[in-house]
Amino acid sequence: MMVVSGKGFLPVEGSAPDRTCSAAIRRIPLYHGENQIARNYCLFWKKNNSGYYVEEFADIMKTKFE
Repeated sequence: MMVVSGKGFLPVEGSAPDRTCSAAIRRIPLYHGENQIARNYCLFWKKNNSGYYVEEFADIMKTKFE
């Protein structure tokens, strides 16, 4: 409620500009000094824990972050 009324903040990770919540919500990038804050995400799993679902999940993640 505070965000929509313009009296609060809602930190959200991600950079998908096509996701719009409401015209009342304005997205702004975060900076540390003059550098925009960015995160690196990694996906790991144990070699002996591979299987159909793990491989499918890895393929989905590749399409989202490549």
